[in-house]
Amino acid sequence: MKKHINSVVALTIILFSTLNFISQTHCDSLQGIVSNLLSENVNENSVYIHDGQVYKSLLNEEEVSEVKTTLFEGTTYRIATSAGIDDNFMIFEIYDQERNLLFTNSKYNNSPYWDFKIENTIDCTIETHLDLNKKLGGCTLMMIAFKKAK
Repeated sequence: MKKHINSVVALTIILFSTLNFISQTHCDSLQGIVSNLLSENVNENSVYIHDGQVYKSLLNEEEVSEVKTTLFEGTTYRIATSAGIDDNFMIFEIYDQERNLLFTNSKYNNSPYWDFKIENTIDCTIETHLDLNKKLGGCTLMMIAFKKAK
């Protein structure tokens, strides 16, 4: 009986390790997709530089990932997101400190990236979540980049 329990435990550990590896591999593949979005539709006069942070989340129904950041006056930013091959699985929203909605990509067919210029330095919260009409769960990834000064 003890041998049977040990086999079940070992099999369970192997199963969860395999699922974790598959999930991590999927999350890692999203980084390439989002990196490409950071350079999409730009030319040598408008290059976006990634800020070095990669925001990964494993989200289920109705879960939200939250990133607090400061956006600086006079800077043009690009936020890019992905949750898979189809670019419009994710919704991202930018809120100020009083939770006023400043921007949401849901008004733009869940565009996978958006460019915007900041007029005044602001502390904000960026929330990402899945569009439940398109995907119920999975790995998500967001990157923030800023436009390189000429």
